[in-house]
Amino acid sequence: MARVEVRVSEDGLHREVLSPDLCSPLTYRIVPRGGAEPPKFNTHDFALIALLPIAMHEGQSLEVDFPADSVLLDGLDHYQEVWQSWRPDIFRHRVVIRTAGEYLKTSHQHYPPRAVAAFSSGVDSTFTLARHIHDRVGRARRDIRTAVLIHGFDMPLDAEDGFETLSSSGLAICRQLGVDLVTVATNWRQLVASWEMTFGVGLASVLHQFDAAHDLALIATEESYQNCFPVWGNSFWSDRFFSASSFAIESDGGAYDRIQRAGLVSQYPGLVPHLRVCWAGPRTGQNCGTCPKCTLTKLNLLAAGAPQPWPFPQPLTPQLVRDMQIKTRWQIQFLELILSHLQKRAGVDPDILSAVRERIERRRSPFRRFLAFWK
Repeated sequence: MARVEVRVSEDGLHREVLSPDLCSPLTYRIVPRGGAEPPKFNTHDFALIALLPIAMHEGQSLEVDFPADSVLLDGLDHYQEVWQSWRPDIFRHRVVIRTAGEYLKTSHQHYPPRAVAAFSSGVDSTFTLARHIHDRVGRARRDIRTAVLIHGFDMPLDAEDGFETLSSSGLAICRQLGVDLVTVATNWRQLVASWEMTFGVGLASVLHQFDAAHDLALIATEESYQNCFPVWGNSFWSDRFFSASSFAIESDGGAYDRIQRAGLVSQYPGLVPHLRVCWAGPRTGQNCGTCPKCTLTKLNLLAAGAPQPWPFPQPLTPQLVRDMQIKTRWQIQFLELILSHLQKRAGVDPDILSAVRERIERRRSPFRRFLAFWK
């Protein structure tokens, strides 16, 4: 049984979760940007969320000296059941969470609900901000007050200058949309066994630290419902398990593919030049323009008809497409989606179209040879 202690600085901007029998100290450093209000939180429930995948991997149950939300505890139990079934190699044990009691809170009474949103300055999270701020959602609109950019997830903690550059781009987007930006630096990624399968947990643990002033949190889905794969760290299948009685976690944007998302963002031209999507290139806070993520985003913007300027140091070329490293089924599916849109759009460079077709075919060929061999 791993005991858990939460320490919070007097100003509330430094938070530490201690569980010596389980892992190294887990830290959060919060920095409001551009005059944003410091976040307030009502509970220590975020610590249970943050430590759960570590506890499941290590086979250590958790014991805390504070009460926890009953709805959240139910959700964490469901989360364990689902993920141990999906990935027993990572989530190796079901664990018990012992608390100093349980409680239920009354939901906030705001309409539309006040929201905090996970934010990376990329296409998906900017789409979430833009469509809610500009009321492109209907009755599902959320009143987004705060965007949270996390240092230590896509951008390593030692890339301090790069993160400051990224934060400047994020602040430019948030100011145009009238949203506060708060950054949070955390070493959580360094403590978990599998980042790819758990990063949704990390997002939820950060967002719960904004529960005092918000009714719910939004996490942009990576894929549309038509192209989703549930066994992934950020999944609309399991994000909901992190909801509490007065603070919900909602996935956003799953009804739209990536071309549609880029199309909506490009309707607000001041946003596109500040998009930052690069995580495979140098950690400068700028887009390298040549890595697979940057190249796919260029193709995405082209397919969406996004006007220039784009946030890349060099233009999209056929050779850049041909040289792109494709390693996953998801990347091929994205290229196929891009090609279907490009073929319908007038004025697209035929050499770009040929390069996309060639790159898809080159990736498919090994699989076809494999199938032919076994036939």
